[in-house]
This record gives sequence, C-alpha cells and structure tokens, in this order.
Amino acid sequence: MENNIEPSLLQQLEDEIVAGTLKPGEHLREVALAKRLGVSRTPLRNALTRLSEMGWVRLVPNVGAFVREVSAAEVAELFLVRRELEGLAAELVCRRWNEALAADLRALADDYKQHRLAGRYYETRMANVKFHRAIVDASGCAALGDSVTRMRLILRSEMGRHPFEDQIGATPPETAVTHYDMLEALASGDPAKARRAAVRHLEQVRVRLLEQLFAGAVPAFAGAGEKGTHA
Repeated sequence: MENNIEPSLLQQLEDEIVAGTLKPGEHLREVALAKRLGVSRTPLRNALTRLSEMGWVRLVPNVGAFVREVSAAEVAELFLVRRELEGLAAELVCRRWNEALAADLRALADDYKQHRLAGRYYETRMANVKFHRAIVDASGCAALGDSVTRMRLILRSEMGRHPFEDQIGATPPETAVTHYDMLEALASGDPAKARRAAVRHLEQVRVRLLEQLFAGAVPAFAGAGEKGTHA
C-alpha cells in the first residue's frame, strides 16, 4: 500500500486538513475530490486509507471517508504537548543555526507577513504552517518531526471550526507580525532563549482557541503557560 501512495497527494491532503480546508467531520467524496485534485480514484483511495491508519481520517464501510473529529478536551491536551515539543525543536534549531537556514526562515516569515497584512486568510494559515514545519524539519530530529506533524494535523483541523478571519487584516501590524521575534531568538545562540520564544509564540493562540472551545473557561488540565503572541 505504501508504495502505491503518491507522496505529493498525501502531503496535499494533510495540508488541507491542517489548514482547515477539509473540515472535521467532512465527507470526503472520492469522485469530487479526485476531480478537484486532478488524480484518479485509486491513488486517492490509497491516500485516504493511509490517512485513516494515521488517525486523521475515519473510514465508514459502504459510506466513505470522513475527516476525523476531535473533542475539545483532546485539543486542550494536544496543544499543550505541541507547544512544548516545538519549544524543543526551536532549541535544537538554535544549535544548528546557519546563514542558509536563516535566509529560508526569513523568507517564510516575510511570506506570512505579506499574506496576513493583506487579509488573505487561507494563504496566511498555509504560510504559518510552512514556517512552523520548517523549524521542526530543521531540528534534525525525525521522531520530533513525526510527533509534531501528527498533533498539528489534529489541532489545525479543529481550528478550522473556529476561524479567526475577522482578526486577519484588522489586527495592527505591530501585533499581527510575530515570527520575527522567533527568528531573533533562534539566531541568538542561546538555545534556552529560543525554546522560551517558541513556547511564548504558541501560547496566545492556544489560550484563545481553548477559550472558544470551552466558552471562556479554560480547563485546569490545559496547563498554565506564559503569555505570548500569535502562532
């Protein structure tokens, strides 16, 4: 099965779940989805089966595939773990910092800034995903990358239920653009500082999402965290 899966197709489906384009509970109708993605049904079916094995898609016999739904309690726990894992990724990246990596991440941060300030919601979310994925990939730790990717798929798909379109574009530039703070910390040569910056960076969006999921009452098990900026 693995050899019959097109990596680019699997990645695209994962990206669309991450970005909320494919929403939790959505019925993934093979004919329509294959036509939109420009693929035949066989590789699409194989990719959906793989996503089911990974836990991101639910297959119902004689009905079809659905994007997995996640409870608010699961989101609270996973976001806390993701925050700490991405803090570790930032620490590792700081130890491996070089000019080429700095240039790549700066370009991704600039791309995010342009889309966010222009109010392009989908492009903003995808640019954010690429920035964070690049940091995890640059950590050099494959196990860390696999863990963060799986959690991000679940969390981002859940965030698709609670979009923040009204804040895109209306947010003042000085508070909307925050990836540069992480870049500065990563380039500082201080791994502990880089970890703290990553944790702070993820904290505000974590709290904001949980306040929506739990109607303003963030549960104790969600964990106490530092005040931070948009992730």
